[in-house]
Amino acid sequence: MIDPSTVQWLNRLLAIVSRSFPQYLRYSRPYIPPGRDNVVETLKSIVTDQDALAARVSQMLIDAHAPLRTGEFPMDYTDKHDLGIDFLCQAAVAFQEQDIASIAVLVERLQTAPAAKSLAEEALGMAKGHLDSLQELVAETVAN
Repeated sequence: MIDPSTVQWLNRLLAIVSRSFPQYLRYSRPYIPPGRDNVVETLKSIVTDQDALAARVSQMLIDAHAPLRTGEFPMDYTDKHDLGIDFLCQAAVAFQEQDIASIAVLVERLQTAPAAKSLAEEALGMAKGHLDSLQELVAETVAN
């Protein structure tokens, strides 16, 4: 059995990963101009990575007989569902930076739970890599 505070922080990590802005975009219908298929592929790759990590966090919670709490998508996302993909990439960068800051806090809070901390550290590294990918997409938009 894991500590209740560890369950709380793992559920927070699960919510960040499974309710990220790229996850939200998977259900929205943004305008994608011709020639921007690379954006769609990058977002699919990010979502696939997040799904895999969310499954591992979920399994850790299930093994501890703890409830899974992903929550809802943040309300900040709802007014962005029908905009152009290039604008949404800029928004994704900002939201990704927020997620990185939140995950970094979780890494600190999970100091006494090595397995959970390891997952949070992995999530942090993954989120930073995703930020780089999103920033590259924004840079492509500026260059064109």
